[in-house]
Amino acid sequence: MLNENPANVESSRRARSTRARMVDTVYSYFDEVLGQGRLELIDALTTPGITLRGPARPESGAGREGLRRWVRRLRGSAPGIQVAMERRAIQGNKVAVRWRAEGLPPGPVPRGLYVFVFEEDRVAELWMHDLDADSCSDAELPLRAA
Repeated sequence: MLNENPANVESSRRARSTRARMVDTVYSYFDEVLGQGRLELIDALTTPGITLRGPARPESGAGREGLRRWVRRLRGSAPGIQVAMERRAIQGNKVAVRWRAEGLPPGPVPRGLYVFVFEEDRVAELWMHDLDADSCSDAELPLRAA
C-alpha cells in the first residue's frame, strides 16, 4: 500500500505542478516567442540573468536582451519559421527538447537540441545546439516524459 501521508501527497502534487509549469514555459517559448515573435514574453519566461550557451552563439551569457536579439535575428532571416518539438524529456530542473524548423525553403531541415535549465518557474540557462539531420536519428528522447 502506498504511503499517502499529507506531506508525501503534497510533495508529489508540487512536483507534478512544477513539471507542468516547466513544460508550459517550454511550449510558450517555442510557440509564442520563436513562432510568433512575442519578445515581451521573454521577461515572464526567463530569469533576468539568463545565460545562453552553445557553439557560435555571440549572445552567450547576454541575458534577456541577448535572447531578444537572437530571436529577432532568427525571425528576420526566416520570417515564416516555425520550430516544432520532436521529442522532450524532463529530469529534475531540466527540460531537453529535440526540435526541427518548418516553413523554410526546400532543403535540409534544420534540427537541434535545446536544454532549458530552470530556477523555480523561469529559465535560467538555455543550452542551444544545432544538429545535422544524421545526428538526430541517435537521440531517442520520449515525446512526453512522465
